[in-house]
Amino acid sequence: MKDVMIIGAGLAGLTCARQLRHAGFKVTIVEKSAGVGGRMATRRLQGTWVDHGAQYITVRNDGFERFINKLEEKGIVQKWTRNFHYLTENGLRPPTADEMYPRYCCPAGMTAIPKYLANEHLANDQKIIFNTRIVAVNCDAGKWQLITDQRELLEATAVVATMPAPQFLPLFESVLAPAPNFQQAVRSVKFSPSITIMAGYTPGNTVLPEWQAIKCLNDPILSWIGLDSSKHPDKAIQPVFVFQSTAEFAKHSMEESDLELAGKPILNRVGKLLTKWLSSPEWWQVHRWRYAIAEEVLGAACLSTSIPLPLVCAGDWCAGSNVEAAYQSGLAAAESLMELVK
Repeated sequence: MKDVMIIGAGLAGLTCARQLRHAGFKVTIVEKSAGVGGRMATRRLQGTWVDHGAQYITVRNDGFERFINKLEEKGIVQKWTRNFHYLTENGLRPPTADEMYPRYCCPAGMTAIPKYLANEHLANDQKIIFNTRIVAVNCDAGKWQLITDQRELLEATAVVATMPAPQFLPLFESVLAPAPNFQQAVRSVKFSPSITIMAGYTPGNTVLPEWQAIKCLNDPILSWIGLDSSKHPDKAIQPVFVFQSTAEFAKHSMEESDLELAGKPILNRVGKLLTKWLSSPEWWQVHRWRYAIAEEVLGAACLSTSIPLPLVCAGDWCAGSNVEAAYQSGLAAAESLMELVK
């Protein structure tokens, strides 16, 4: 049986694993964190789920639509809203007709989709190794050799790497010296950081319907305002918002050691733009994403090489920067790898 090592248990990696497993491959996933999902990230806070990475799902491709429909039947995914508002210099404006299309969410948090795929993977006698970071990569005797932070050696015939491009290059640069075009393509991808605030408020505060989902246009600090508790209103005990910063604001705060200091300007800004009480939540947490969104994507669904051994790069940074792009990249990575090792 052909063995494959997938680095990263985000949606791209788990989707790729699923396809390879169906094709008869033995697939091991290595994940640096304690759980799956990557930027499809959810925290359990104050008795509720809060998404602090990807905020919603859009559907354009027929194959992805079938996947989402299947998850909808299982109760993992549901339609959230068509009604995004836009915050401009002149205040909030409603969506135009072209801007009104379904956005989906997961009532138990965005990690519900990766968890579903991971459980399916494990149920088929495949492995996921958690809390393990790859720190070095070698090739020997026709095998990839991955050295972990626990000094363990993992070997595989082929590798699929789904981490952000800037994290991939330091690991694989030396072994990819014979494939300069591959390296150059990965190096062309640029990522932007982001700061996310998850905040809960007193139930008595009046929340306007148009605050459910707001894209902020040309604001120096804010890029997103979302009423996260509206994704599971039957379980919401208080209004919970998620605020995400612009890349420019985050760039100036990436080295700030005190996350609350980094996040306070975001709260002050939303209080100024919408209503004062939003700047003073009952509780709040800050998460900093160093690689939040791909500013400059690869322009292809995945990137592959057989030099020195079969290797595929995948992720939402390949052909787009959203959940659907990650899924499509995972499918393409599986197809590409099967071509490399047949």
